[in-house]
Amino acid sequence: MIRKQSNGKWLADVRPNGRDGKRYRKQFKTKGEAERWSAWITTGKTRDKEWEPKKKDRRKLGQLIDLWWDSHGHHLKDGERRRQVLRNLDQNLGTPIASDFTSTDFSAYRTQRLETGTSPATLNREHAYLRAIFNELARLDLWHEPNPLAKLRQFKVDETELTYLTDDQIITLLIALDTGEYADAGLIARICLATGARWSEAETLRAEQVHPNRIDYGRTKSGKNRSVPISDCLYRTLADIGPGRLFADSYNGFRRAINDLEWELPRGQLTHVLRHTFASAFMQRGGNILTLQRLLGHASLTMTMRYAHLSPDHLTQALDLNPLA
Repeated sequence: MIRKQSNGKWLADVRPNGRDGKRYRKQFKTKGEAERWSAWITTGKTRDKEWEPKKKDRRKLGQLIDLWWDSHGHHLKDGERRRQVLRNLDQNLGTPIASDFTSTDFSAYRTQRLETGTSPATLNREHAYLRAIFNELARLDLWHEPNPLAKLRQFKVDETELTYLTDDQIITLLIALDTGEYADAGLIARICLATGARWSEAETLRAEQVHPNRIDYGRTKSGKNRSVPISDCLYRTLADIGPGRLFADSYNGFRRAINDLEWELPRGQLTHVLRHTFASAFMQRGGNILTLQRLLGHASLTMTMRYAHLSPDHLTQALDLNPLA
């Protein structure tokens, strides 16, 4: 029985098992609440508040991005850059309510961006960042709805052709760097060619990372420390520079040298061509792919396998094992 009280509230008075059974009584602000609670009691449910309908999560996507940043994102090495990408994405999507956002919405957004010239690789990166937001908040028990991007496939992107320098190009480049006013770019380039280091790893090298016949790289992109052997000549050169950081910022100097040589390198491979050259030469001279993975500091062997086709074993097998051999 449900009736309105003199105090304006509604009283639900229920005996699920008849007049001789246990009596349940509770007051509510509205008749609807009283009816739902009464139905819940009658069906024998016992968990608190289960009779109440689930409230819809009305948080906006931007709020989830801020929550992700506070609870997880600020710990990431590229967290600040990723947060900015996500904030721009939220604005481009129209700052939607997260629970209303669907894969169809993101698919339409991707199509629009493709038409304006945005690359599929960039859109895949945004897709991955946004999907990770929902996954991470769900893991932390801060999001209880389905991940709207869980089943949406990313674009299939052709693997970028890796460019590397020939022996003659290496000589030409080093001569240009040594004779031009490019700050420390020449020595940094030699370190990249000798150890496979990323430009940023070599450019920020400190004296305490250089040891007799090896360089220790820490705080790397993969988060793993690694040591790479170096020649005695390169060690003595670096040891003579002095304590603290060894080099000034020289990225722009290297870029100017490439421009002066009028070389056209693929987008995104300006200084990375040195790392590709190290890896390519390593494999062409018979190096082991697992050793190369450790030297480059790749977290996954999949990344290193891009160089596997350069191994002379692969080339010999193509001659010996083809069906016309």
